[in-house]
Amino acid sequence: MLFPLLLALLAPAQAASEVGTARQLGVGASFGNGIIGVAGKYWFNPTIGVSGYVGNAIELQQLRANFEMDIFTVRDTEFGRFDLYWLAGVDAGFWAKPGFVAGKLGGGAGLGVDLKLHDLPLDIFLDVGLGVYAFDFCGAAACLLQPRGDLGARYYFP
Repeated sequence: MLFPLLLALLAPAQAASEVGTARQLGVGASFGNGIIGVAGKYWFNPTIGVSGYVGNAIELQQLRANFEMDIFTVRDTEFGRFDLYWLAGVDAGFWAKPGFVAGKLGGGAGLGVDLKLHDLPLDIFLDVGLGVYAFDFCGAAACLLQPRGDLGARYYFP
C-alpha cells in the first residue's frame, strides 16, 4: 500500500473527475479475507468498471474479479468524493498445504464505498459482502458461505 501512496505524493495535482474518465486504469494494493495482494481497476465510463485482485494468504493463493457500478455519491468534501457502489464477481484459487493441493471456486456480491481524492489520482476503497463457494477446501464445514471484502488503495495512470 506504500507504493501507490508514494506515487500519489510525487504526482502532479489532478482533478478527481479524472479518476474514471481520463485516468481509467488504477493499480495498487489491498487486504481482504486474510489475503494481501495487488488490486487493479479499469473504468469503462465514470460509473462502471471492473476490478481485480491477486493475493496470497500463505496457504491460499486467490484471484478475484468483480463488475462494479457506482450507485450514488454519499458526500463530496473539499478533499475528495465518497461514492457508494455495488459489486458482483468470481473468486478462483487454490489451497497449497504440505503434501496437499485443493482448488477454490465461487462467487459473491456486496457493497462498497470509495474515496476519490480531488488533488491526487488516487482512490481508497472498502467493500464488504458474502461469497458462495461451490468448491473449496478450507478445513471446515462452514466454507460454503463466507465473508468477502477488501480494503485498499489504487493509483490511476493517465
